[in-house]
Parts: sequence; structure tokens; C-alpha cells
Amino acid sequence: MKFDPYEYIGVIVPGLIVLLAASFLYPSILPMLTADITIGGLGLILILAFITGHLIQAGGNFVEILVWGLAGGMPTSWVAKAKTTLLDAEQLTRLEQRLQADFSCGLNSLKNGKGLTREIYLRLQKSGKTKMIDKFNGNYGLMRGTMIALIISAITLLVQDGYNWKGALGLFALAGIATYRMIRFGTHYAREIYVEYLNFETSEAEPAPEI
Repeated sequence: MKFDPYEYIGVIVPGLIVLLAASFLYPSILPMLTADITIGGLGLILILAFITGHLIQAGGNFVEILVWGLAGGMPTSWVAKAKTTLLDAEQLTRLEQRLQADFSCGLNSLKNGKGLTREIYLRLQKSGKTKMIDKFNGNYGLMRGTMIALIISAITLLVQDGYNWKGALGLFALAGIATYRMIRFGTHYAREIYVEYLNFETSEAEPAPEI
């Protein structure tokens, strides 16, 4: 199994953000983060950050539904829209033709951005064509987790000190920037899947299943 640093960074970093915020606001609960850290203490912090990060990412799964709902659906589904900027007109025509040849279906089959898109990704993955796709996806997950972690930190700050609204506002602003970056990486992820697929030689993959 290949080690993927993005998979761990995208979980640990959001967890660390929340733990650091909690340690500064409630030092009696997490004194280890404000004192001299030993190797053993660092290991424990990373374990706590990893667990906390997974819980944060679970919350991110629900928040992204809202974000993409407001954006008109997951980016991978945008190619099925009448007006889309994900690909240009020439690319959309080629994608339609490619889907007809490989799967006997058209762009409309990509409207939910899941089933068929996942099949396309797996075909690319088998031929080692997903390096950039996976990087975009990893950064997407990192920004999603960071957004939630900053929102949690802002709320925790207001609970601990209701008068520190400037600090909370700053954290909310950072969460907004993380959300923007999340949307950017999500869009790049979707575009990269279809661009790679358009430039993917059929002979490199196993025969596509009939659907």
C-alpha cells in the first residue's frame, strides 16, 4: 500500500488547530501543548490530533453538502450542466464522444458527479494517471478540515470570552479563506479528472464495463 502524506496531513493539521486553540483557551485541560514537549508527549499530541482530525472531517462531510449545494452541486457534476466553465465547448464535445464510445452514454450520466465519475477515476488510477488528481483531492480535504477547525476555534473563543469578538471574527475570516480554497481545489480536482480522461489512451486500461 502506497503511503499518501496528504491523507494524514489533511487529518492531523485540522486536529492540531483545534487542540492548540483549546490548549490556549483552557490550559488546565491540555497543559501538554503549552509546556515543554517531550518525544513521548509529541507522539501523544499527534495521536490526539489524528483522532480529533477524523472527527472534524466527519463534520466537514456535512458542511460540504451545504457548500456545494449553494454552488449548484459537486464540481464533478458541472459538466452535465447547460452552462459550465469547468471545460470549454470543444472539450465537452470530445467528452460526450468519449463517453459514448467507452460507456454508451452521454454527459447527462455525470449529473450526480459520483457513479460514472468514480469509474472514470478508477480506470485512470489503474494506469497511474491520478497523481495530480490525488494532490488536488488531498488539498481539498485539508482545506475542508481547516475550515471546520477554524470555525470550532472561533466558537470556542466566544464561549470562553464573549468579548473577544475581534479574535473570533479573525478566525471566521480565516475559515472563509479556507472555504474559498476548498472550492478552488474541488474545482481543480473535477477538471483534472475529465482532462486526464480526455487524454487517456483506451489501450492503457482494461475494457470498460457495460452499463
